[in-house]
Amino acid sequence: MKYLYLALLLSFTGITTIYAQVKSSTPAFYVDSGIVIWNYHSKTINEDYTIYVNVPSGYDTTKTSYPVLYLTDGDWNEITAMDCFSMLDQDYETIAPIIVGIGYGTRPNMRSRDLDPATGGPNFLAFIEQELMPFIKNKYRTNGDNALYGYSFGGEFTTSVLFDHPGLFNTIFIGAPGNSGRNLIPAAQKYFASYAGLKCKVFVGVGSYEVETVSNVNKFKTYLLKQHPKGLDFKTVIVANTAHGTAIAPVMQAAMKFAYCKTHKEIHLTAKQLQNYTGNYTFASHPEIKLRFFVTNKTLYFQQPHNMPKPFAPFAMDRFFTYENEKGEFTFKQDGRQKYVLYSSAGQQPQRLDKVN
Repeated sequence: MKYLYLALLLSFTGITTIYAQVKSSTPAFYVDSGIVIWNYHSKTINEDYTIYVNVPSGYDTTKTSYPVLYLTDGDWNEITAMDCFSMLDQDYETIAPIIVGIGYGTRPNMRSRDLDPATGGPNFLAFIEQELMPFIKNKYRTNGDNALYGYSFGGEFTTSVLFDHPGLFNTIFIGAPGNSGRNLIPAAQKYFASYAGLKCKVFVGVGSYEVETVSNVNKFKTYLLKQHPKGLDFKTVIVANTAHGTAIAPVMQAAMKFAYCKTHKEIHLTAKQLQNYTGNYTFASHPEIKLRFFVTNKTLYFQQPHNMPKPFAPFAMDRFFTYENEKGEFTFKQDGRQKYVLYSSAGQQPQRLDKVN
């Protein structure tokens, strides 16, 4: 079964539900052991904040330095972000950051003040830049790659940070920006009146049912790309059939995929070129596991007997991936007259399949 999994999940793991008798009459509180909580007093704002920190798996056993993802509304966004990375890691090779959520804990939530660029936003950013970022840099191994995520009011806040403080963050995430995204183009126009380039990764996402925001995001995209800003890496995502609340998780997951996952760019190969890779292949140590590679409708497929065929997408002349699991890559090679395929996946030894006919 190991080889079946390495050959891109040709079979699926079954899950058995086991019912057991409850052993206690009262529930126990659950505390996520992956989160460290710091109670931080901001001198800039003269307020206390709850700072949630989650480090990547393996942090304590390596000397690696990591990027940092700062989240507004950390009281709920911290767990959402952790869940997003946990899910993305199943299908993609990810660059996991240190996740830092900025929240209020049990104190009054002051997001309407702190995230409003016209009121408390400047002081809130000063707290992040002058106090929190140095604190995280001092306490954790960071590599200088910093990102800022915000949704709703937070998206309006990150819009202002992008254009009013260029260069402070390497990546800016704008989720369902407040005020229906009406400030996107004015903020950009003000910026481009003085600057030409915009060296930043920028993501904007929103649910499709927020019709006015979707319209403003699309207009913003058209305007921004017309500026041809040097250094910009830009993506928008409109999540189908979702409104402001239901889009929170899928917008964040799309944002994290954009910034932290290795993805492939599909190229076009002709049917004639794809024919070079057709035939039957098998593992030398497990000849009973056979895969058939064939071309239909200008697409290369592979299939195990009694299973549905799965399409390949080329990203180089002899290298392929599947959209359902971009963590794995297939490379077609030839040694003398012997043709074979190497399947590789992050953190695993490559596996070889030889062509038999």
